[in-house]
Amino acid sequence: MIQQSQDYYSILQLSPDATPEDIKIAFRRLARKYHPDLNPNNTATTEQFQQISQAYEVLSDEKKRHRYYLERYVPRYNHNHHRSQKTTGKNHPQSSSNRQAQRLYNQGLKKSQHQQYQKAVAKYTKAINIDSQFIDAYLKRCEIYYKLGNYQEILDDCYQIIKINPSIIKAFYYQGRARYSLGYIPGAIDSYSEVIRQDPNHAQAYYYRAIAYRNTKETDLALKDFQIAGKLFIAQGNQKAYLLIKQNISSLTTANSQTANSPLEHLVGACFKALQNSFKTAASVVKILTK
Repeated sequence: MIQQSQDYYSILQLSPDATPEDIKIAFRRLARKYHPDLNPNNTATTEQFQQISQAYEVLSDEKKRHRYYLERYVPRYNHNHHRSQKTTGKNHPQSSSNRQAQRLYNQGLKKSQHQQYQKAVAKYTKAINIDSQFIDAYLKRCEIYYKLGNYQEILDDCYQIIKINPSIIKAFYYQGRARYSLGYIPGAIDSYSEVIRQDPNHAQAYYYRAIAYRNTKETDLALKDFQIAGKLFIAQGNQKAYLLIKQNISSLTTANSQTANSPLEHLVGACFKALQNSFKTAASVVKILTK
């Protein structure tokens, strides 16, 4: 797996301004060196070859390369730059000149309620064209884009929201969901971490960050996030989510545990015990309140 400290350019031993021909030459050179057929029974070179192939797949495609550039560099710049300013975005149009944008937004809400998603997107887009800082319109458009599977469009909208106001938690949450869906796992972890930084009780962010950690084989971090998410879901009375987390913890045990006395087994046992204690406490409170 590609670690967060690495990037596709360093994997191919290139600079970010490499030409398409440079990328092709670097890939061929490294592929010959690390190809599994030339290194039988060597798991290290096999993993290296997978990294090289993944890096080449993205950097050799113009659109994917541009998206990767935005994912790795632009969001951090926007986040740091705007956090240092006292910029506050408005959640809806305030001036009389933007009443039309508000009307279009309301029409979009009605279209969404009737599951007329494309028409709703059109309304939100018109509202945004009138007021480029209409955060609620961006967020609602993100919501529909997620239902439609338009993940790159979600990222574009999230960038705009974060530039307007970097304290909009929902933008980072949608950004994380879209990044994960597109395979940008380290970026998704970054987004969920920002959600958690701003809201330490955001159960969904812990849950989906745990899923991302599981994908990167960081099992200990995944288990810790599952445990926190479980406690938060229990506090919310969301038993369905709690049971789903138990299933995820069990699957991690099955996939990764070597022996019954392994460190992972003990960590999983601790997670289960903590969740069970939280569930019992919540159940006791409910009994007291319902007497």
